[in-house]
Amino acid sequence: MRTLSNYKLKRLLPIMKYLSFPRPPLFSLFCLALPSLLACSQHAGNLSTLKPRIEKFHQAIRWKDFSAASKILQPQKQSLFLNARLQSNDIHDLSITDYELEEAEVSTDGKTAVCTSRLSWFHLPHINEQNALVRSHFVWENKNWYLERQENGPFQELAAP
Repeated sequence: MRTLSNYKLKRLLPIMKYLSFPRPPLFSLFCLALPSLLACSQHAGNLSTLKPRIEKFHQAIRWKDFSAASKILQPQKQSLFLNARLQSNDIHDLSITDYELEEAEVSTDGKTAVCTSRLSWFHLPHINEQNALVRSHFVWENKNWYLERQENGPFQELAAP
């Protein structure tokens, strides 16, 4: 079994003070502040949580996965959205040809957001492609972003608040 000689131990002591853990008062202050910081981030939305939701909605409508797209809507609007897709026969007639997120802004309180996307689509029997800047209004509820309404775009039932 090897042991450190007094000589080696004396050489290591000055170095070890730089490798030691934070002092207890500073460390305890950090431990007390961390839950508060984490709790604040859960009560309000931000761009890093909003952008993936927008992307998920865009991808779902592009690939005609209207069930997945409806889950991004506010719960009270999901069945209205799905019924409108069935009545319009959108699974066959609607094609989203392109989308691009242009801008996303979250309110200062983190409870609402407005996103502007450029959307291109056509709806059979018409073969003319339509292009529009679509403004999507999101609300932060139950620690997630939900689509409240849209201005312009192919989903008329989402225009009303």
